[in-house]
Amino acid sequence: MRKILLVLITVAFAVWGMTACKPGLLPTEDAGKPKVTLERVDLMRLGPWVEIPAPTFMGLGFVFNVDNPSGYPIKLENLKFAVLFEGAPDVYMTLSTATVYDNIYFAPKTVSQYRVVEFLDSGGVWRALMIPNRPKVEELKLDPMECTKKWFTTIGSGDFPFGIKATEGMAVFSSEGAKGDFFVPFEGKFPKK
Repeated sequence: MRKILLVLITVAFAVWGMTACKPGLLPTEDAGKPKVTLERVDLMRLGPWVEIPAPTFMGLGFVFNVDNPSGYPIKLENLKFAVLFEGAPDVYMTLSTATVYDNIYFAPKTVSQYRVVEFLDSGGVWRALMIPNRPKVEELKLDPMECTKKWFTTIGSGDFPFGIKATEGMAVFSSEGAKGDFFVPFEGKFPKK
């Protein structure tokens, strides 16, 4: 009897878990909910290139448009996204995760801009290519050192010679005009080709 009860409880939890879970969140188009889109990426700071293991620093400013279509102000609680660089045509490598915990209010029925500055260093980028991106790097037969050097030496040319993505993004908003938090997924690519 106990085995049957245990099996029934296990099956009930399994069915509940499968029906309660949602698939991966995609950028939202829900009416009345905030929307976050990538406007552009600015090169904020770039140090002179020095060979690894000495670090070269790069600061990127991700400028997002935050659209608040509701009739009440919303507060940004936190925002995070993965930073990806294009290693080969239409193949992107994850290099870091930007996370901010600013408490900023956005006025109702407006589109405002919000900048997140993410600093990368050449050693961290090289290690990201060597460890988590290793299967992609080997498949494309890329040299992690040369790829890192190319990104750090060509981005300062004034034109972005490779694509940059902000993916797996999630912004958490709250408001006194609505119950609960708004979880807003987003992603974007720059330059927009």
